[in-house]
Amino acid sequence: MKFASNAFWHLPVLLVCAVLASWSPAQASDVRYPVRAGSFYPSDPQALKQSIETFTRQARAATFAAPAAKTLRALVLPHAGYPYSGLTAAHAALVLSEKQFAKVLLMGPDHFVGFNGGAIPDAQAFQTPLGLIRVHPDAHRLLKAADLFQSLPLALDREHSLEVVLPFLQHSLGSFELIPVVVGPTDVERFVSAIIPVVDADTLVVVSSDLSHFLTYADAQVKDRNTIQAILGLRPDELAQSGNAACGVTPLRVLLTLAAQRGWQPVLLNYLNSGDTAGDVRRFLATLPPNYPDRLRNIVLQSADELFRAAGQQ
Repeated sequence: MKFASNAFWHLPVLLVCAVLASWSPAQASDVRYPVRAGSFYPSDPQALKQSIETFTRQARAATFAAPAAKTLRALVLPHAGYPYSGLTAAHAALVLSEKQFAKVLLMGPDHFVGFNGGAIPDAQAFQTPLGLIRVHPDAHRLLKAADLFQSLPLALDREHSLEVVLPFLQHSLGSFELIPVVVGPTDVERFVSAIIPVVDADTLVVVSSDLSHFLTYADAQVKDRNTIQAILGLRPDELAQSGNAACGVTPLRVLLTLAAQRGWQPVLLNYLNSGDTAGDVRRFLATLPPNYPDRLRNIVLQSADELFRAAGQQ
């Protein structure tokens, strides 16, 4: 599994800090609780904080100069287990600071349910081990476009692509409000037109996506290089035509289309794969969902072992 972190920049704009309206604490039935804490990342708040801080210290050792006279507008972050994707995700700290954005539009792919368009979890807040994140009213505003967006009942919400990146955003931004959107196949142009009204100067757009899956290390390097070039070149159609480019290909296409319309320019912050981070090019298989059926898990692992044995003989 491969991970890239990209930042999108724009010419300076006036950032107006939003004043958060008072609100009543969400009821337990209205809170989206984590489903991957304790497996993809630590469930203990202190252990999670220490993990993120360790990754962040390592990321800060990298040299990165933000483009002159530009303003951050969007990020692409990975969502695999932290031992595999945490270091890449931590590079967000190079371009984020506390209270930099009041609102985050977070889009990630659907891995479980199967639907078209965008699904917005039916919640007033998201809970992570680091605290509660209020869902912004703009999330419900999107639901008015009923042909593009639908509500996702919490009872059906097992999606990890949004949840896994939230602690990194909390660590860097502090408090913010969230527009959570799980994205399935959709008309990208119409989808972009629908989200444009909620993307103001106080909004950071974040796409959660890993890159290629289940390739040999060498093949993945080639595949991911092409994907990264398509992202940096703002070529969404190229992503659509390339199989196994990224699990979040649709939200990526949404972001690239939005970026092209707004004049945003992507910059690569970091690229790693699980062979780089975990020391074994097969270790990304451990990121199979914990509830993956044993029969299918064994088939995947057996096939992967055969794949890597063949690669080693070449």
